[in-house]
Amino acid sequence: TNVHEIAPAIYRINTPVEIPGGMGFNFNQYLIDDDEPLLFHTGPQRMFPLVAEAIARVLPLERLRWVAFSHFEADECGALNDFLEAAPGALAVCGRVG
Repeated sequence: TNVHEIAPAIYRINTPVEIPGGMGFNFNQYLIDDDEPLLFHTGPQRMFPLVAEAIARVLPLERLRWVAFSHFEADECGALNDFLEAAPGALAVCGRVG
């Protein structure tokens, strides 16, 4: 899992995975480091340790204030409960469809 600052205080967290048959796939989350940091997409639950470690390279995990996702699927919010437990002050945010 790698972390790239794509704009000032905005980070892409990227985890490439191998798929049987030689194909690859990338899971991406976005972290906004501000007064109230926001994580957009959590990734699957099994990836929580990798994503949490990547976030910790930028800011302490417990500083997260918002955990947002666009829709309800395992790759978008599968680790939501893990992040809410790790960052007790964080709140989940999504639209009506989510």
